[in-house]
Amino acid sequence: ATPSATPSPLRRLRSKCQVASHMYGGLGANAVSPAASIFSASTSASDEQGSPIDESVADDASAENEGSGTEMSTTPEVLAAAFELRALLPRVWKHFRSRDGASNAGMLATPSVLDVQGWLGGLTGAAAKWGQVADVELAKALRAATHLPPLHQRLGFRFQDPSDSGHWGAANLIGYTEKSIGEKRKHSDISWDMYEATFTIRLKEDGSSVEVERSFRRNPFVARVEKRRRGDPEGPLARESMIVTAASRCKQALDGRKRIVVQKRTLDFLPAVVFRNPSGPQQWTMIYLHGLGSSALGNYADRPHYFFDGSIQLKVVVPTAPSREVSCFDGWWNKTSKGWNLTKFLSWYDYLSNHDGAKEDAIDWKSLAAVQRALHTLIEKEVQELGGRNHRVILGGKSQGCCTSLDAFLTYPKPLGGFVGVVGHLLSCTPVEEDGAQIGSPLHFFHEPEDRIMRWEWVGKSERRLRDAGHKVRSRRLPDPENHGHFVEGVEGAWIRTALRSICNVSDVSTSA
Repeated sequence: ATPSATPSPLRRLRSKCQVASHMYGGLGANAVSPAASIFSASTSASDEQGSPIDESVADDASAENEGSGTEMSTTPEVLAAAFELRALLPRVWKHFRSRDGASNAGMLATPSVLDVQGWLGGLTGAAAKWGQVADVELAKALRAATHLPPLHQRLGFRFQDPSDSGHWGAANLIGYTEKSIGEKRKHSDISWDMYEATFTIRLKEDGSSVEVERSFRRNPFVARVEKRRRGDPEGPLARESMIVTAASRCKQALDGRKRIVVQKRTLDFLPAVVFRNPSGPQQWTMIYLHGLGSSALGNYADRPHYFFDGSIQLKVVVPTAPSREVSCFDGWWNKTSKGWNLTKFLSWYDYLSNHDGAKEDAIDWKSLAAVQRALHTLIEKEVQELGGRNHRVILGGKSQGCCTSLDAFLTYPKPLGGFVGVVGHLLSCTPVEEDGAQIGSPLHFFHEPEDRIMRWEWVGKSERRLRDAGHKVRSRRLPDPENHGHFVEGVEGAWIRTALRSICNVSDVSTSA
């Protein structure tokens, strides 16, 4: 039970920038900034085996190109082969551009067909078969690929200041603008630039070699940011009565020896932040809960890019936890002008113990139950807004917010879209059922190996409960480039976007013009 800390912004990022700059080669002033690509929307996040996403982009490539306007006469077999090979273009470019190095200026990779065939033969998986076919067959498929539309790969955003003096907010993104909207100008449209790489392939007339070219463009992306406060016409996100006095003090109030007033409050999840993509109809909703001591306005209002990469028509709701006493901190008193007051925290539930990460802390399940009911009410509202499509609602959270949202996810009676958990765990009091409503929904977890607050030796056992019950668990243990352990910041957004793309079944690559 440790309140969230605010680490220094972009530590160790310069070395990452140098790597990105080397990868991209000599770019013009309007091309991709060499800011650390690990925090962009679609690069350098790794799976649990440590394989970068951009190394396996072909596995996720879209082949939905029937009727794409190809102006060539070929057999269905050759056309299918052309689609497969075009999906490999990012990997082909990366491999041979790195090999050619400074001897090949610009953004071209120019391997021979035989070189491509040899490289394909060294791959693992289905793509390796192209290293075994006759070179004339490979050339035929490559020539067919030249008639297909270009392949586009999302590269995400870049920072204006990637140094230690920069910050993670949207105002530090290249292309950032903000425009206030609404009667009281309490909402705003925040815009920033999203980068995209385009891959094209050309085959020399004699069929001996190919040219794979990578080019870049920037597209502005707009997210609408709504800041909901008490008294706003939209009303509260929920209405649930709960006790905010620490359970330890409630017991003391019963014996009459101490003048302790047990306080009740209405849980309304306010103030809250709502992000929308105003460019099209909403297709998905994500409800994301912050960690202990954090808040929606203070930690997420300026970070819509944590959730958006341009691939999903998404609405994001970030509520704020109630201000309450916490039993394990019932000795933390503050002196004010009106006397001494017990410190309160923005906390989703009451902690009864603080083992400092050595093992799971005991909690007051009654305080969790009130939040669970309120979250179920919020989920129902979002399901109705989506026309009854409960499978389009995603839950997630960080640290204590992960624990809380996972409890609400597993106890909700209808199948939901999925779950995204960052540096959190399954609570011992949360029921796990083999035939539960969420048995077919994907659960994504991200852990930091140096996390000393929620340590893997006991967090891993909690995930085993989910796997043993048959849940679809995808767990990753990935280092934070800033070495913040439990208190991840910038990489949190990269992890969220990675999970959202998987849950919503979208790829980093596309073939749209």
